Amino acid sequence: MDPCASNTSGQLVRVSVRAQHLWVCAGHRLVRDTAVTTGIPGEDTHTPTGSYTVQARTRNTTLTLVDGRSFAVRYWIPFDAPLFGFHDASWQTFPFGSPRYRTGGSHGCVHMPLAAIAFLYRWVHVGARVRIR
Repeated sequence: MDPCASNTSGQLVRVSVRAQHLWVCAGHRLVRDTAVTTGIPGEDTHTPTGSYTVQARTRNTTLTLVDGRSFAVRYWIPFDAPLFGFHDASWQTFPFGSPRYRTGGSHGCVHMPLAAIAFLYRWVHVGARVRIR
């Protein structure tokens, strides 16, 4: 299946929680894809599914969870602010795309490898479509 075949917008970021994968589409053309880590399945930690838009692009910031824990990230691209977005995860110790997301994944965000999130940060604009399934 071509993840960009049905795209009708200039920029679309697609995420499959089941496949632990992300695709970046410019119209019908695949620009980049990467393995990712999504949220731990659970009421308060799953990655939300549905249609969203990129709301901002921020460099070198600190993300703080509702429980008070903080994580420094180099790239932050929220799609459902202030809780959910794309970001790097230097603390992640298992491979992106791994089924270990079920027990060691995020708290709902989409973790991306550093090179992939750096690309997405440069490429995507505020207002771009995000679709998570």
